[in-house]
Amino acid sequence: MSERLVLNLHGIGAAPAGVPAAELRYWCSVPRFLALLDAVRPIAAESRLPIEITFDDGNLSDATIALPALVARGLRASFFVCAGRIGQPGYLDAAALRDLLDAGMAVGSHGWAHQDWRRCDDAALQRETKGALDAIADVVGRCVDTVGVPFGSYDRRVLARLRRCGVRTVYTSDGGLASGGAWLVPRHSWTDAWSEGTLRDLATRAEGVWLQARRRAVRALKQLR
Repeated sequence: MSERLVLNLHGIGAAPAGVPAAELRYWCSVPRFLALLDAVRPIAAESRLPIEITFDDGNLSDATIALPALVARGLRASFFVCAGRIGQPGYLDAAALRDLLDAGMAVGSHGWAHQDWRRCDDAALQRETKGALDAIADVVGRCVDTVGVPFGSYDRRVLARLRRCGVRTVYTSDGGLASGGAWLVPRHSWTDAWSEGTLRDLATRAEGVWLQARRRAVRALKQLR
């Protein structure tokens, strides 16, 4: 079965006021972001491993910085947005979401209000899953059936709800390579601790047996808890 490396990014450029301190490490400067994009095709060719790009949170920089940079390089990406933030200052609005789609990008859900779904009661979880999917679909005028799980936090209750919502693919933050056709898709999230060689290392250096076993065990535990 084919495998791929899924890279996840958040905000690009200077973080706007109000971004929690814990999230600042996920904001990538423009020079580092452009260098990362420039490395995607060569590393994918070198490793013979497809590299998929995703973005979480629906930050305005997705449209103002990421989109033109992706288009200029002939790259595609998936953007997971919070339905409750659409049109809010610093986040994508309806026109920007349609621009992403018109450029060949994909749009999915990151929930409603960027909450930990495991901590939601049933009503809140319904809003974060079905409510958000429906709201984003109304904005973009097409079906939305992919999800990026906030904080990578899920359990069997969350996954059961997503299945009932008809979600086709669930992107997590578990790390490791993604198998072709898998419903749960692990991603590697960029942080300011990445070096110039991190992407190449992830694509070309095989993970040790123990790390692979640990990742499988963690995913299994999350699905059972």
